Amino acid sequence: MKMSIVKTGSNKQRSYDGDYMAFGKMGEEVVLNWLRLRPHVLEVDDFRELRPMQQADVDCGIYNRDGHVLLAEIKTDRHLGITPNMLFETMRINHTSHTDHAGKLGWSLRSPAQWLLYYAPTVQCIYQLRMSDFRLSFQQFTNKKRGNLKFNIVETDEIKTTVNVLIPFKDYIKQYTTIYELNT
Repeated sequence: MKMSIVKTGSNKQRSYDGDYMAFGKMGEEVVLNWLRLRPHVLEVDDFRELRPMQQADVDCGIYNRDGHVLLAEIKTDRHLGITPNMLFETMRINHTSHTDHAGKLGWSLRSPAQWLLYYAPTVQCIYQLRMSDFRLSFQQFTNKKRGNLKFNIVETDEIKTTVNVLIPFKDYIKQYTTIYELNT
């Protein structure tokens, strides 16, 4: 799948169908296969088809040889590694739902996963960091910017809009991140 054809927008019927979702699933497969080859990983449970885990924003369970079991959220971002920022999803707005469900916290804030595995296909790398450090970076950046904070607004599909913050990677997140280059 070509990265240039994968787009969001108000002309898309659903963001969870079609090329946008297929591109994300490709990235998830890359990360899951990479995890299975890690020497410290005993087993990986794929939770992506389990509805409660989808709603919780957890993609897999990682069983390490040391006995620890960790939950991970996997994301794919073709801009990661070529732009100076990392995307932090703060909110998803549903324009057609009942007003009691008009918006919900973005995956970056609500996922119970301990780890974030961000696949950067353009540079063929996986960025690994603790979700708590990702959120700490968000807090530090938004605290510093306050009145000058700019949100990145994305027309997700015809009924949803996503509100993001682009956090400067080098200044706020790099110190917490391990970057793994994939052999191509």
